[in-house]
Amino acid sequence: MSVLGTFMLVLLLLLLAVGLIAVLFLLFRVRTIGRIVGTFECWTRPDTSSGWVAGMARFGAHELQWFRLVGFYIGPQLRMPREGLKVSTPISRQEGVVEVVVSSKDFQQYLAMRAEWYNGLVSWVESGPPKPREEY
Repeated sequence: MSVLGTFMLVLLLLLLAVGLIAVLFLLFRVRTIGRIVGTFECWTRPDTSSGWVAGMARFGAHELQWFRLVGFYIGPQLRMPREGLKVSTPISRQEGVVEVVVSSKDFQQYLAMRAEWYNGLVSWVESGPPKPREEY
């Protein structure tokens, strides 16, 4: 085998190893985010002319966080503050999937989710963030 052939083989093996590590990281990331309590499947888009991006959303104490399904960034790509958040009336799109507009004074985002998660979102927004315990 020539030097060039050996170099190409090593380069190919290195690329395969990097690709395998990237795929394993993405699988680990999705599994880790999916295990967080209050996480649900959610698609988003900034306006009606854009395509949907798959992801997962999570009910936090003070914000709704959205994580892109495929990506290397560990943290949430969108953070929607709970205070002043408004959720529109749902529009049915497919069997069991609804589209809503989530907005506040600073932003507007379109979300698509299963109908049961819409109910959870509305309850979460209406309930308000947890308050500190008072000592008696």
